[in-house]
Amino acid sequence: MKKNYAGVITGDLVGSTEVTESARREGLEAVQQCFAAFTGDSSGEIYRGDAFQLYTTSPEKLLFMALKLRLSLIELGLDARLSMAVAEAEDRELPVRIANNSEAFTLSGRLLDGMKSQRFAFAADEESFSGDVGMMVGFLDDQISQVTAKMAQALVLWMDNPSLQHAALAEKLGISRSAFTRVINRANYGRVDDALKWYVYRIKRYQES
Repeated sequence: MKKNYAGVITGDLVGSTEVTESARREGLEAVQQCFAAFTGDSSGEIYRGDAFQLYTTSPEKLLFMALKLRLSLIELGLDARLSMAVAEAEDRELPVRIANNSEAFTLSGRLLDGMKSQRFAFAADEESFSGDVGMMVGFLDDQISQVTAKMAQALVLWMDNPSLQHAALAEKLGISRSAFTRVINRANYGRVDDALKWYVYRIKRYQES
């Protein structure tokens, strides 16, 4: 029998009590817009004012989703803690129920509770997979933490339009091609791309094992 796998992101806004109400609402609206873009195989919900959770039956997209969520907030001068988890799921646990107690939900929630200065964290129901991806996510966390709002905007645009050349992306932002290239190079988009591709490769190995 073919196994089903689920991916979960549990997150909350960083310092939500220290920002204005309008800024908090703008951040949550950005999260909601991301949820709307992740259609078909995922479902998300905002709860408790500054917390949210996303569930997907395509866990190979989980890192992409986490990156887009965080970068969309950094664009606004905000940030979030995002705890990612992947685990095998039973048919009866699909589609999403946010109150679901499947292992991916349990792993993600538990991991978020232990996060302090981290902004990205990862766990899985298989030790070597969890360790490999967790290490890579830690390096990616350090890199994304250095990204400015302008860099985040360029990265999100590039992620949403992977087939477009820099000239076309620059036109969407209303800047020159050379300016766009400088910004996205400073954001180390090549390393982000490598991380996304590596994650997809690694999770396919995990799903086939």
